[in-house]
Amino acid sequence: MSDLHIELTRGWDLPSGDVRPDFDVMIVAGDLIPRAERGVKWLLDRVPDRPVIYCMGNHESYGTDIDRTLEKAKQVGSGTNVHALENETIRIGNVTFVVCTLWTDFALFGDERREMAVAAERMNDFKRIRTGHYAHRFRPAHALAKHRRSRAFLETELRKDRLGPLVIVSHHGCRRPELRLSDPPKPDELLSAVYYSDLSALMVPAPDDGRGALRPADLWIFGHDHRSFDGLIGETRVVSNCKGYGPWLPRERAWDNQNFDERLIIEI
Repeated sequence: MSDLHIELTRGWDLPSGDVRPDFDVMIVAGDLIPRAERGVKWLLDRVPDRPVIYCMGNHESYGTDIDRTLEKAKQVGSGTNVHALENETIRIGNVTFVVCTLWTDFALFGDERREMAVAAERMNDFKRIRTGHYAHRFRPAHALAKHRRSRAFLETELRKDRLGPLVIVSHHGCRRPELRLSDPPKPDELLSAVYYSDLSALMVPAPDDGRGALRPADLWIFGHDHRSFDGLIGETRVVSNCKGYGPWLPRERAWDNQNFDERLIIEI
């Protein structure tokens, strides 16, 4: 699951007791709560008995430094079952999990400069996140640099020899969404470039180029867009299960994505 947005939720919690599903690993693909160390504590309180993979979303860094909150999350989670990861892998049983926020390449519409300019103007990420030990505002250029590092990290992992399934967990989307665009695209439409990159090239085999042959992941889990998705792209099953904002009882009784399944289990 992803995008639980606990900071904008009242009257909802993880299923517990007899209604909690039986699972081996819990995956939270970002946007649990601003300040990731708070997210680790929240998860430790509710899931003390199973491994939890916690991928950083964009909201984890709201009101703080993007690198510092990850450091704090790792400190709180050290020695526990909650693993806050960024550009890192973890092996649980015979499954390798490859985890990164991912960000985006601002290339969804082929106009990187305009897509970055629209993002800078309209996306709160670039107003509410700091970087460089709080010295600078996080900007689209920082996000693009992080995306490029994460993509290189993913490709390296996909070219390694492995035994058993491989699962990628990212916050930002890895697929090209179905969009109806104006001609030319309007700024609101261009905001999709902040949510998705088309990484379908990583979902089909590629020959050895000196770094090893690329074998696609068995499963790719992402979040960020407050929608549900479950489909096969190339040779990879791609899944998103976002809750989104809400509920906010007693005023609002529902959450953003009515297709969110709080007991979703995936077997690999």
